[in-house]
Amino acid sequence: MQIRTRIRRIAIDNTLVIFADHARTQMRMRHIPADVVLEVLRKGRIRRTPEPNLSTGSIECRMERFVAGAQTGVIAAISNDRPNVIVVTAMLIGTSS
Repeated sequence: MQIRTRIRRIAIDNTLVIFADHARTQMRMRHIPADVVLEVLRKGRIRRTPEPNLSTGSIECRMERFVAGAQTGVIAAISNDRPNVIVVTAMLIGTSS
């Protein structure tokens, strides 16, 4: 299954989306609400080639979508060992934040 499709399917269930502490901190600093991150996961597109994270055994990718007046990016991690998606961080694209 394609990574994008898998992330979109997982993100339908909010309980399967885990926000890393770093992601929550960055979201707060950048004023990105969780519902925006969820929309990026559910409807966004992968704009960079997914990469393996050898230390965690997951695949990480950056998904992007224009939401609430801003291009928003979310680094998401998935693994074959877990049924969830981990939000690693979130950022506004094309800004200095």
